[in-house]
Amino acid sequence: MKKYIIALIISVLMAACSTPNRLVYSSGFSFANYDYLIVSKPDGRETSTSMYGMDVEFANLMSRYNFRILGDKEFDQLPSEQKKRTLIARISMSSANSRIMLTVSFDDAVTGKTGSSITTFTKGDIFKTKYRDQVVESASVTIIQALQVDKGIVIKDDKK
Repeated sequence: MKKYIIALIISVLMAACSTPNRLVYSSGFSFANYDYLIVSKPDGRETSTSMYGMDVEFANLMSRYNFRILGDKEFDQLPSEQKKRTLIARISMSSANSRIMLTVSFDDAVTGKTGSSITTFTKGDIFKTKYRDQVVESASVTIIQALQVDKGIVIKDDKK
C-alpha cells in the first residue's frame, strides 16, 4: 500500500511540474533527414488565422539550424532528391478564454506524412505582442532542443 501511495504522489508531482509543451514524433522521424523547410498556414487558405509575423520569426529560427527556407514555387523547381529532404511546417495560432495556443506540425513535403508536431500554450491576449511572443518563445525552446539532439547543432550566443 505504501508503494502505491508513493507512486501516486510522484505521478501527481510530475504532472504538476510538466511544461505546457507537447512534442510528438512519429516512428522513424528525425529532423536530421531534412534540409529544406516550407512555412505555411494550417490549411493554406486566406481564411486561416493570422500569424502576426510569427511565421517569419519561425522561419528565422529554423534557418539558424541550417534549414533552407523555401516558397511553394521554389519547391516545385527542386530535383526529386531535394524534395525528399523538405519539410512543410504548418503553423496555427488560436485563442480562447485568455489562453493562446500555438501548434506547429512538421510534414514530409513528398508523402504528406506528419513527422513531428508541437503544441504549446500560454495565458494572455492574442492581440498583444508580448503574449504572442511568449507562446512562440515557449515553442522555440522545445523545437531548439529537438533540433540540437537530431541535427547535433548547437547555436551559442556570444553576448551571454
